[in-house]
Amino acid sequence: MSLAAPEIGVEIPRTAKTIFQRALAENTFARDSIHNDDYTRRAGYAGALVSAYVLAGYMSEPMVRLFGESWFTSGKISLTFIGKGVQQGDAVTIGGRVTDVRTVAGGAEVHLELWMDKADGARPVIGRASGLIASQ
Repeated sequence: MSLAAPEIGVEIPRTAKTIFQRALAENTFARDSIHNDDYTRRAGYAGALVSAYVLAGYMSEPMVRLFGESWFTSGKISLTFIGKGVQQGDAVTIGGRVTDVRTVAGGAEVHLELWMDKADGARPVIGRASGLIASQ
């Protein structure tokens, strides 16, 4: 299936989620681990930090919707984790905006800026992604 390439400046549909990481719910982590509530609270965080790989998965979900199957073969993502992080149970919204569209063999290479916002307005994840939307 071919999809139409969005125009520069267009925001992709936002994705709302409640963050859950099974390992945080089922395991006890070392006293000095960023995945330990007591340790992170003493360091000024709201609680244990959700793993970066889990957050990358959440950030990839709207990319799969935008690029379809080609995300798995042409997709690239680069994320930066900032601020006080994301904790188990946080309500988040993932968004993005098209920054560039390049015509390439087989379709359009679409570049985006991405972000994850928490319900309190904090933006703990920012990044960039690109992928191929095949010609129709």
